[in-house]
Amino acid sequence: MDVKTVRHPSGQHLPILLDDDGLPVPLANEWVLQRRGLSPNTLTRNLRELAILFAWLDSLCIDFGACMAGERMFTEAELAGSLCERLRIAVKVPGVQAGVVSISQGKKVAVSPLTYKLRLITVRQFMGWCFRLKIGSLASGDPALLRIQAHKEHVDKVLSDQEINNPPQNRSITKGLRDHQVTALIWCVDFRNPEAYGLNEHVRFRNFIIVMIMLTFGLRPAEVLTLRVEDVEFGGVTALRVLRRVADPNDMRSPQPRIKRNGRDLIMQAPTLIRLIEEYIEVHRENVMERFGKDHNYLIVSDEGDPLHGNSVSNYFQIIREKFKKVLPSNLTPKALRHTYSSRTEREMAERGVPEDERKQVLAYLRGDSSVRSQEVYISGEIIRQATAVQSKYHDTLMESFLGYSSYESSV
Repeated sequence: MDVKTVRHPSGQHLPILLDDDGLPVPLANEWVLQRRGLSPNTLTRNLRELAILFAWLDSLCIDFGACMAGERMFTEAELAGSLCERLRIAVKVPGVQAGVVSISQGKKVAVSPLTYKLRLITVRQFMGWCFRLKIGSLASGDPALLRIQAHKEHVDKVLSDQEINNPPQNRSITKGLRDHQVTALIWCVDFRNPEAYGLNEHVRFRNFIIVMIMLTFGLRPAEVLTLRVEDVEFGGVTALRVLRRVADPNDMRSPQPRIKRNGRDLIMQAPTLIRLIEEYIEVHRENVMERFGKDHNYLIVSDEGDPLHGNSVSNYFQIIREKFKKVLPSNLTPKALRHTYSSRTEREMAERGVPEDERKQVLAYLRGDSSVRSQEVYISGEIIRQATAVQSKYHDTLMESFLGYSSYESSV
């Protein structure tokens, strides 16, 4: 089964699930259409998870439509002993472009508990929607109504019993970079550094601006790539505006970068960064656009003047990790910069004595999050950091006592 992406005339990219004959799977695609408010990446993941379900149905020659109509009942052995076991096994995706999903051949490899949980949730939601769709098409006096309702409750009960909790994980003190790692990163990407990666000065300057925007304002890669030139408002109070926009029909990137969370206005208070962004727009971006005859208002452009693709950002971080592996951490990713911004902002507010509830609200706004609960990880990170500092001081005091005792014993 294949998961392909089609481009809607409005500019929105929509994934579709195709069967082995290359024909769309109606129910799965209808379910995705009514969830099209989610990001394309999430919808693609949902369809790949449903591809496992339909591959399992085909392998057992089960008529899914008959099961939804109450003509055939799923047994507990089929759901718990066969389907859920199939969801626990890794699938192989031969190519990203083709999006082919097939069951791994040879040795079976179990997926992580989180992956299994996401697959099971998707299957439960999809099957529940199919049952509700069928029930909604029946008359209130139809004798099949009670049978389908009982079947729906049976399937939901069996699948819910197969859910597992995520196992405890060892968490690091902080999800971002340490202070010395931030200093090393800025030098590694500095356009004045002769070893900085880039084909020419324009590319090196652009790479530096990308990293500094993400590190200074905690933007996601997609938020940086969707910025327009007019989103940087220069003036007495220079601001960077992060806006949620409709899909751009002229944006040919696939997938299109999208802002998944809230927009926000971020005040730019660093004169040096303001001057560098202004130089990038007026000099480096303009030169690239004129050289290749491009005409669009996206802020970050590729080497050929087109809007920069998200894969280019990921590849850039992979390159600099390898190029400067002696000074940069192996887990450096674009997301690490966002975590660094959040952790350092939380630390600054905590040192100023800002109450915890207020810190959560501030972080939620600055990060563009709708829920303050998602900020608890940074609150916990700061608590762990303080606990580590206290423990280190205690250890130093303990060892001083030990050394003092040794000196006293030798003198006696």
